[in-house]
Amino acid sequence: MHRFYAFFVNRPLVVNVIMLLAIVGGFIGMNTMRVDTMPKFDLGIVNITTFRPGASSEDMELSVTVAIEEELLNVDGINKLVSNSMEGMSVVVAHLDQDEKDHSKITADIQKAVDRASSKLPADLPTKPLVEELSSSSVPVIELCLSGEVPEQTLRQTAKKLERGLRDVDGIAGVDLVGYRNREMKLFIHPEKLYRLGISYNEIINAIQSRNLRDSGGSIESFGADKKVLTVGQFEDPKDVEDVIVRANGLGNYVRVSDIATVILDYSDWDIEARCDGSSGISLLPRKKSQIDGMIATNAVKDYVEDIRKTLPDGMQLTMVNDISRFTKDMLKVLKNNAVMGFFLVLAVLFIFFQFRLALWVSLGLPVAFCITFALMPVFGLNIDMLTLYAMILMLGMLVDDAIVTGEAIFAKRELGLSWQEAAAAGASSVSLPVLVSTLTTILVFLPLAALGGIEGKLMWALPMMVTLILFASLFECQTLLPAHLAHGGDSKPKEKKWVTNLQNRYRVFIEKAVARRYLTISIFILATAVIISVSSQMIRFNLYPETDIDAFWVKVELPEGASFNETREKIAFLESHLRTRIPDYDLLNITAQIGHHDMDLYGATEGRNPAWALLTVYMKLQGERKSNSNDIIAQLRQDVKEMEGFKELSIKPMDDSPVQGQPVEIEVIGNDEQRYIVADSLSDFLMQHPAVLDNWTSYKPGKDIVRLSLNHEALADKRLTVADVTQAVRIGFDGVIIDELQLVGEKIDYRLQFQPQDQGKLATLMELGIMTPAGKSVPLRSLAVFKIEPGEASIKHYLGDRTITIYASIARDKISTSQINDEIAQYVKSSSLLIENNKVRLFFGGELEQEKAAMGGLETAALISMLCLFLLFVLLFHSFTQPFLIMSVIPFGITGVFIGFALQNLDLSMLALIGIIGLTGVLVNDSTVMLHSLNRKRKELSTKALSDQQLAYGAATRLRPIMITSITTIAGLAPAAYELGGANPFMTPMIMAMLWGIMFGTLVTLVLLPCLYSAEQDLRRVAAKLLNKERQLNSAPASLPEVDNS
Repeated sequence: MHRFYAFFVNRPLVVNVIMLLAIVGGFIGMNTMRVDTMPKFDLGIVNITTFRPGASSEDMELSVTVAIEEELLNVDGINKLVSNSMEGMSVVVAHLDQDEKDHSKITADIQKAVDRASSKLPADLPTKPLVEELSSSSVPVIELCLSGEVPEQTLRQTAKKLERGLRDVDGIAGVDLVGYRNREMKLFIHPEKLYRLGISYNEIINAIQSRNLRDSGGSIESFGADKKVLTVGQFEDPKDVEDVIVRANGLGNYVRVSDIATVILDYSDWDIEARCDGSSGISLLPRKKSQIDGMIATNAVKDYVEDIRKTLPDGMQLTMVNDISRFTKDMLKVLKNNAVMGFFLVLAVLFIFFQFRLALWVSLGLPVAFCITFALMPVFGLNIDMLTLYAMILMLGMLVDDAIVTGEAIFAKRELGLSWQEAAAAGASSVSLPVLVSTLTTILVFLPLAALGGIEGKLMWALPMMVTLILFASLFECQTLLPAHLAHGGDSKPKEKKWVTNLQNRYRVFIEKAVARRYLTISIFILATAVIISVSSQMIRFNLYPETDIDAFWVKVELPEGASFNETREKIAFLESHLRTRIPDYDLLNITAQIGHHDMDLYGATEGRNPAWALLTVYMKLQGERKSNSNDIIAQLRQDVKEMEGFKELSIKPMDDSPVQGQPVEIEVIGNDEQRYIVADSLSDFLMQHPAVLDNWTSYKPGKDIVRLSLNHEALADKRLTVADVTQAVRIGFDGVIIDELQLVGEKIDYRLQFQPQDQGKLATLMELGIMTPAGKSVPLRSLAVFKIEPGEASIKHYLGDRTITIYASIARDKISTSQINDEIAQYVKSSSLLIENNKVRLFFGGELEQEKAAMGGLETAALISMLCLFLLFVLLFHSFTQPFLIMSVIPFGITGVFIGFALQNLDLSMLALIGIIGLTGVLVNDSTVMLHSLNRKRKELSTKALSDQQLAYGAATRLRPIMITSITTIAGLAPAAYELGGANPFMTPMIMAMLWGIMFGTLVTLVLLPCLYSAEQDLRRVAAKLLNKERQLNSAPASLPEVDNS
């Protein structure tokens, strides 16, 4: 190894060229990487959406959902299949196996299965089922709200212009419009005229469709050239439909559409109405391309908006809402501030403990190592986001650890009289093994996290990869560049700082006394650890992703069934006003609302459409810019909504940035029997009475009453009618039917055949609805069917093909955890014999609990692999089975510091905190490895089998400075981020906090407990040797023979 270091020490030019290449490569890497808030990852979810306007939820279930599910249930790689059948819509959601690295094959198989199911689907579907694989990049980068006191047509035209312009913006993949109504030509038929003339609905439909045609009629040869012949029959103007001839008698008498219907150019009925800051309008949601930098795409959109605002019609506003890049910018600012503060704290520590020259070169290794990391990141598919930047902060203090050990060893060799060149090569060589091992231990601890399953694994993958790259970059810098720089810096010998020498002497005296009373010292540590863990574990709650001070929240609204858009609009206006009284203007950004749904899933899962539903989204300033706490505001609003009248449901839901899919309570009550309603009601009652439950609701939503027709098939046969004739007439009488379309440049206009508004959808109209026979006579529907009114469901859910009702609840996390509330529910089900009495029902506990179990199982596996790898590495390093146990025994004592810190600060033990603890183990054993290696070397130098208490204390004192410096620099690098001195990022703080407190306590354990454990291990070796020698003596002694009596 000496030759390896001598190569770089004797070639300073080569070293400087390498350093220059690293810096240049780092800047190139930084400029080629994307900047996003979170890493892009595949969610492992595929949505299959099918539309059939006018169909009831039960019709959608039986005619569409079941057919698709039958095929999907046979697809390999689908872990969970859930569906929701709603009025006019079916959504089937396939949750893929998260352990599969490539979901493209499974998605392709799903598409093939849907294609097979298409042959079983109704022929009147307007479009094929849409198969869409979801990704974390599916979320829009910004929301643009277009509003103003202008005609709706002006608003629509401007929205379309903006949509076309946004599609041309670099980095934008597509734009979704919300609150945009399509034009419709409505044909309000006069039933009495149809019945008098004997005209059927099919005659009207066929006449319009055959007239509104544009087709090629072939080609003819003209002057040697082929020219197309077009048969043009398409409408030139939407109102041309009025002149369509429905019937002619050959004598010049015609019945036109205008004779039997009133034709009005209007808009489609409201599906979703968008509002922004109290004004109705249209929202545009631009989505970026998957490989494009999120900040670049958002900035490009903003530039376009600033330009287009100047051309907007008078009285129209374009508001930018939910700018995702503001989170990224704030995150970068927070991370930069914390990193800069940590960097200067690390520098301060180095200059306090070391001479200027060593401190300077050690600190310069930080930017060089980061440049090497930036250069390598694109090679491994990494980008700049919250995970990668926090990995840098995590490693900020640790980066100098290896450099400190190497530099200190070089200075020690120089103090012995070697030249700087000789000292650099010899010093670096002497600590190469512990430096390499300390790097490997940290990597081996973090790397198994890359194999975590589920969403957490995909989200956290970047963290261990970044740690690995950073540590290898640091190892390369401190083992090649640093010795060369220290070797060419002057001839003076380094001077030891007196206060450091005094500290070492006092520590040596203290350790000598502690080692002399080693069993008492060990007992005190064990007892203190047991007491601390016992007490603090009662004070610490475990929450996978605790609630934090968020920047946005939802208000989910439901009015009583049957409420119109106008009624819901009035209630939303009232809520918007109330919210503005509760949230200070200086903290509030925008309030948006969407009437017609209350879907809170950012990736497209829906509960359906209903005019009585709405969702408000409240956007506040970022945490660092806000004076009030969002949790306090939400708590107050939850009290307010309890006193509000006129709502069926009104609840507040935080919009956090965690990857949790589901609610703290999300129980599937599965069964095709009516017993599922009994079980669901019982569970809902239990949750309603639970003091720690904030809100509870179910997926069961009463829908419109169903008028079920029992057809008299004999009467149908007598009149030569079919079921299809009846179905068509009923759909026209209720919602109307889209019978044709006119495609213009930039717009499509649908033609809807329907009854007069005052008659549409009424039971009396339905009973008198005339069904035209082939003979041209009208037969009232009441003579062909028996009417029965039944309550309907707004949506029908399935779980793995069976009907289900989902029970949801949100909880007060300061009172109860996800696992605790679900355990209490399971106990209630067992004690009440609920499933015994309703044995046709089964339960599945999903949501956050399911994800928590998957995450914990993955963490346990990662921790086990990490510990095993560490143990095997130490066995190879120390050629011993006992000494690895000495090092690893420090881990539980060090973790005690985490319990102390979290208990004192009332912090929840979260998923990120557990990951921090796993990472902490690698850091804890680093200092222990250095200490143990030093003591073993001391024993080897003295050629003794065991060190005396004085010798052991002296050997430990020589490692005081590097251990203290590495620990303090690590703490200094972590402290600003842990305590949010440069800004807050609640998502990652628990991980940083866990490592900070663990290192603080672990340093004490390494410096005090480990020497005592080492001495105790020597005692055990001596006892074992004595016992072994005694046994050997007994085995080697000659057996005594009895004397022979010859007498």
